[in-house]
Amino acid sequence: MAQVTQVEKTASYRLYSVSDASMLQDTYVLCANSCRDVLYSPQMAGKKLQDAMEKNSEIFAQVLHKKILSGVPRSSICELVFLSGGLYYALNYGFKKEFGFALPQCFIGIQRQRVEGKEGSFRAVSGYENFESLPDNANVIIGDTVASGATLVKGIQLLLDAAENKGYSIASITVLSLAGSSEGARKLAVLAKKHIASQHPQCRVSFFGCEMLFHVMPDGTDLRFLMPASIMPDESRLEAVKRYGDYLSKNMKCAVFDWGTRCKNPSAHCGEFLEYCNHELSSGNLDEKGKAVMLHMKKETEALLEEMKQPLGKK
Repeated sequence: MAQVTQVEKTASYRLYSVSDASMLQDTYVLCANSCRDVLYSPQMAGKKLQDAMEKNSEIFAQVLHKKILSGVPRSSICELVFLSGGLYYALNYGFKKEFGFALPQCFIGIQRQRVEGKEGSFRAVSGYENFESLPDNANVIIGDTVASGATLVKGIQLLLDAAENKGYSIASITVLSLAGSSEGARKLAVLAKKHIASQHPQCRVSFFGCEMLFHVMPDGTDLRFLMPASIMPDESRLEAVKRYGDYLSKNMKCAVFDWGTRCKNPSAHCGEFLEYCNHELSSGNLDEKGKAVMLHMKKETEALLEEMKQPLGKK
């Protein structure tokens, strides 16, 4: 059974280590109000979401500096951006704000394809790769949502291939996930043991999940809060019930919904989220707390859709 222990507390966040034989030694849960603002507001999209993620990126930069990158040459640090969801982690913004340093960036475009006949199983296919900015002895940072872990594993395999082709070593790989599953964290640990360690024996691999390590549903996509596979500190469990009540803390469809759509196509996300709200409100399953939360979210989503219809005016 996983053990969760607080290792740091500051004015802006609390950091917990996760001890589990099936996970990396450097597995953490990060709790911060700015992360909760996104996780508990799935109706948030567009500018408001991007502003919130920029605020989170400042905290991410602080945590990575303390735990992974202290004393590391700037020239060895780079970001590996998974297109398109990874763009909206705004990690470069955080490093510029905190350290006056722009991250060199590598890019890969990966699409998940469902494996026919196997629920929740995906294969990840790469359509674009650019590793021009990868340095030798690289300290690589990845920000992305992690559900099944298929995209993450494929992306790191491509990174390993690129390093091999260049004759470069990798000093560390750090994954930051606003919504990361316990299953994804375990798949990263397997990859580190079977492949990363054999090619880069000194490489330090770390996983940071925000608020908790989520339960991934059988569809391999939806991330749930208070479910059997979720791993979290007590404060996160209490926060989920406080924000959502008993029903939604277990049954909210997903912590972030489709992250790529939510970030790059706000109107589409709002339409999909409204359908979900209407479904839940008509289901008869919601308790009083859940009904109040859902009605509030629906109202904010409708207001955002109306805002998007307005003509562009002066600042």
